[in-house]
Amino acid sequence: MESEKTTANNKQPKQSNKNQSNKDNLYSKQFNQKYAPNNTSEIVGQDEQLRIIKKSISEYKKNKKKAILIYGPSGTGKTSTIYALAKELDLEIIEVNASDSRNAESLENRIVPAIKQQSLFGKKKIILIDEIDGISGSQDRGGIPSILKIIEESPYPIIMTANDPWDQKFNSLRSKSILVQYDAISTLAMISKLKDICKKEGIEIDDDALLTLSRKNQGDLRSAINDLENIAGLNEKITKEHVNETSEREREETIINALLKIFKTKDPEIALTAFNNVEEDIDKIFLWIDENLSKEYKNEESLAKAYTELSDADVLFGRIRRWQYYRFYAYIYEILSVGVALSKKEKNPSYIKYSPSSRILKMWIINQKNLRKKSVASKISSYTHTSLKRSLTDMPYIKLIAKNNTILNKLASELKLSDEEIEWLKK
Repeated sequence: MESEKTTANNKQPKQSNKNQSNKDNLYSKQFNQKYAPNNTSEIVGQDEQLRIIKKSISEYKKNKKKAILIYGPSGTGKTSTIYALAKELDLEIIEVNASDSRNAESLENRIVPAIKQQSLFGKKKIILIDEIDGISGSQDRGGIPSILKIIEESPYPIIMTANDPWDQKFNSLRSKSILVQYDAISTLAMISKLKDICKKEGIEIDDDALLTLSRKNQGDLRSAINDLENIAGLNEKITKEHVNETSEREREETIINALLKIFKTKDPEIALTAFNNVEEDIDKIFLWIDENLSKEYKNEESLAKAYTELSDADVLFGRIRRWQYYRFYAYIYEILSVGVALSKKEKNPSYIKYSPSSRILKMWIINQKNLRKKSVASKISSYTHTSLKRSLTDMPYIKLIAKNNTILNKLASELKLSDEEIEWLKK
């Protein structure tokens, strides 16, 4: 785990030598490894899923479907479950990460010898093919047929994990597998787990900070534990503000990495992956690219081409907003990444410090709030046959009564409010 000790202003809080030593010890423990489940009772929030997996492994030879495909969001315990089960059942694990073994030869070289040989200690085995999402795409050279062949021939259970197994390339794998969906960890379950870790490690943390940390990670327990470790290494007592500062800094670091892939490469395959891990509104991505484009592209022709690409993406985004043509999102991300990357004649070798456009960003945030306000007011005026002006005037009272969840749900249903409009009413 990364344990880089930096703060937003690059200043580390003063601590006594004793406290500093304690913090260094916390870092050396590496929470995610230390608190990895040793048995299935420590797996959080997947009780029914565990029952299905245990039964499928015990009845492996009877099953018509010879593999188990566990899928769901990151950090929900998919891989940890298999290791915990192996400890409980005294099984040897043969693990292959599909992202590192994308073709048939690579997969078979690793797995086939393992399924043909007996374990050194006479143990039974589980074959774990982790992250099969990574086997799809242009680099997939027979990888899926190879897995199907291994499933048919293996005398041991084959277990695969994936975030999203619904790509059409996985149709044949799904038909041969028992599908087990892992749910995102609930906020309450995550708070309970984090609180337990804090108690064992002697970490002081506010209840608000625990809630914010749990919500921020959206069901990803592994990511939440990582964040807890990083923040605990910098602060004697964790507050909500510390969590928010870390979250904002991580978002900036992620978008900057995306810009580096776009601005510093002419390889379309590299550029296409730029936004894979960026959890940022598309509006803000536009602003980041617009703000930093002229810093990178010094050639006028390259700059003009790049802004043409940016303009084309904006046109498509306008059509999404106007007509809800959501399929255009795929094209927008390709234009913003590959289109902008290939616009330049050559890479700029200079180091550029990327920064957000605070003025435009603030204007955008204000406009977004006003847009949602007008959108809700427009629906109210249409439903109640009153003027838009009157609905806007009454909006403070509407927001006040919307604090009652029963009323809010009824308003959302009657007015057909979008998720964004509901969130705006709740604030």
